[in-house]
Amino acid sequence: MRNMLTIFRRDFTAYFTSPIGYIFMIVFLLISVGLYMTTFFAYPMADMRNFFSNLPILLCIFIPAVTMRVWAEERKENTWEMLLTFPMRARELVLGKFFTTLVFYALTLLSTVTVPLMLISLGKPDLGATCGGYLGALLLGAFFLSIGIFFSGFCKDQIVAFVVTLLVCFGLFLAGTDFVAMQIDEFFPGLGAWLSQTVGFIEHYSSFTRGVIEAGDVLYFLAWTMVFLALNMLYIEGRSRPKARFSFAVTLTLCVAIGLAFNWLITGQSVGRLDLTENKIYTVSQATKNILQSLKAPVQIKYYITPKDEMPASLATLEQDVQDKLEELKVASGGKLEYSVLNLRAANVIAKPEVMGEEKKEEKKDDSKALEERMLDKGVAPFSVQAMDEDQITQKLVYSSILVGYRDKPEEIIPQIVPQNLNELEYQLVNTIYKLTREKQPIIALVAPEDTVPEEMKQIYAQMGQPIPQSVDPYQRLMKWLQVEKYDVRRVSLTKDSPLPDEYDALVILYPRRLQERQRYEISRALASGKPVFLAVQNYEWDYRVTRNGTSVSRTDVEPGVNELLKEYGLSVSPDILMDVNNQAVNVRSEGGSLADLLGMGQPITLPIQMYQTSANMNPDTAVTNWLSEVLYFWGTAVTVDTDKLASLQLENRVLMHTTNRAWSVPFEGAQPDQLNQAINEALMRKPPEKGEQYPLMVMVEGQFPDLYKDKPRPAWAPSQPRPGMPPEPPDANEPAAAPITPAPGKLIVLGCAQLFNDNFVEYGNNRDMVLNSVDVMTLGPDLINVRGQKLVNRSIERPDKGARVFWKTINYAAVNLIIVGIGIVVALVRKQSRTAYTMSFNNKQ
Repeated sequence: MRNMLTIFRRDFTAYFTSPIGYIFMIVFLLISVGLYMTTFFAYPMADMRNFFSNLPILLCIFIPAVTMRVWAEERKENTWEMLLTFPMRARELVLGKFFTTLVFYALTLLSTVTVPLMLISLGKPDLGATCGGYLGALLLGAFFLSIGIFFSGFCKDQIVAFVVTLLVCFGLFLAGTDFVAMQIDEFFPGLGAWLSQTVGFIEHYSSFTRGVIEAGDVLYFLAWTMVFLALNMLYIEGRSRPKARFSFAVTLTLCVAIGLAFNWLITGQSVGRLDLTENKIYTVSQATKNILQSLKAPVQIKYYITPKDEMPASLATLEQDVQDKLEELKVASGGKLEYSVLNLRAANVIAKPEVMGEEKKEEKKDDSKALEERMLDKGVAPFSVQAMDEDQITQKLVYSSILVGYRDKPEEIIPQIVPQNLNELEYQLVNTIYKLTREKQPIIALVAPEDTVPEEMKQIYAQMGQPIPQSVDPYQRLMKWLQVEKYDVRRVSLTKDSPLPDEYDALVILYPRRLQERQRYEISRALASGKPVFLAVQNYEWDYRVTRNGTSVSRTDVEPGVNELLKEYGLSVSPDILMDVNNQAVNVRSEGGSLADLLGMGQPITLPIQMYQTSANMNPDTAVTNWLSEVLYFWGTAVTVDTDKLASLQLENRVLMHTTNRAWSVPFEGAQPDQLNQAINEALMRKPPEKGEQYPLMVMVEGQFPDLYKDKPRPAWAPSQPRPGMPPEPPDANEPAAAPITPAPGKLIVLGCAQLFNDNFVEYGNNRDMVLNSVDVMTLGPDLINVRGQKLVNRSIERPDKGARVFWKTINYAAVNLIIVGIGIVVALVRKQSRTAYTMSFNNKQ
């Protein structure tokens, strides 16, 4: 140990007594942190995956530069033979030099700590995933260092040692990439995928960047590091012995063969792992265990996939990955989940040209072909993926589908399982199982406008003799998703001709317009009887006009008519125009026409009414918003909360989403129409105020809602809109009082924006998940949402102001480098002073 520490002190001091060590550190920081910071403020996210993804390529260059001098310089300075004559063992020499380079590399890696500090200051990063990424970078660096030290022992020239180590490190990196694997598979089928799994390190390293520490991945890096260090020791010990080269070559061959066999054994095997992510997204959730263990009968899962040897290299491990997840779910279910894996071949269902005509010959079908054809009837069909064929990217048909069966119910299919959606596989399976095992589908009464062309506009077009514009349902996608989630959606307009169904589990109202007294009555009775209600209100819309002279906007009031009802519950939707500094650009076509318009892109418009809310603005303590990361709150308004009124009604409220603390509102109520648009344009174009406020955007109220129409006559339905050329319908007379209801605690969710559920915006960010979460909470409880949350969170950051951007750019680009330079200058001055003092003392003795 003492000898090893002696070598460590000798070599470690050498890094900092010459400029080389400081130059290495500065160059590494400038490239690694610089690449990350280049695009950070354009798309700010509290995530370091991009940083760790770029690191292997950088280490392929940096590590050889660090290790090239370890043994090569000893030979150059003629200290090699002298060092070997010291009373030191080879392992002490090798380990001393290895730990020297490892500590130097660890200090260099530690110098990048300003990046996570910046993310903590600006957002909410997943610190577990960040720590996992640093651990993976440290293990990868140790692996590369052992390779560099090994090859440095063979070389007398540092440049040769650098080039050889660089080529080996790059070779190991490229062997693990899908592109190279596909190229090799083109000439030697299966070899590329085998090399990717057994030789390449990308798959082992990537698990660390996700925040998962797999025992097999740790063993991979530790084992290969020890192999190269052991080979280096053997080479040094046997360097002067006769026939040492032959025995070393045999040992080298055996070590590599054993190492490759070890890689092959641990590939795809989960010996043990630690999930460091904040929400344990790579671990079976407790909610999943609760759902699976509560099953009354076992659920049957069949996974249909193309054989591994026929898969493209990019999907070579897909079968094992899915099987691992199914095995985890099987264990978590306590025996309530059974699965099997079946291989299908796409070639068996592709008709050949010679059997396509009328003279098709009868041929005997083998069992596998019959299976593929039977699966087509169930919806299990092959789909195309990219593959390499004769130096071209082609499409190849493969199978990767899951059928879920429970008792005698029809089987449900998950059609396409690919690496890109593996993170969502747990939710897809549990969601399918959970809703397949229910006795009946929850009924959702959906009230949303089905016609984008108002009735009055249709009348105007008809009177002018012009064709009436085609109507398009703006909520088709949302309807489809609710149906995919196994909800029985009943679309109603909440009118006399389309009232609420006799039975329903939740009432969802999107974009209400001029609610009538009878409609408010129906909503009130639903709440009082314990029916959950989701209400998304839009107070106004905007029309953009982009000309060469600039951008102008005009407002159109929607007049939802909900405040008369909501104020009885201590809520209201503010009529003021809401703006926020955190906003999103949209593309708008200009009137004059430009190249961007001709290409279909339009002019990017950034206005404060296009608000963008991140996870920092979501309530983390409720299942509705806990897993949401970003929402486009387009043209929305604030929700006003009257806490005194709520307290008097004994209703509990929670703010689920709010603006940033730099939002502001502008009241324009009562302004003249000709003055309104001009005032709005001036307000939108002004700079935001220095100090803003925080406004509630989404509020949930729970408790026993009062029956506002108790002992009152039921309001009559208002007359419907008259058709062109037809007399108006007479109003109905007041109806008698409704039958009394059985009071029950209800739930009301109010959102000041309905535009985000429109087909144009519902796919943006987590807009869709917001309504699905709300519906799930109202009808099924929080378990399914907790399973849905087991996925990677988009940790977007509110765009920092200019001062913050300048500060963190200075810290990351210059501050640490200046500290390193300062340390180098201090060390140089101290050494110079020591030499001067030594010289003076020597001269005095003379």
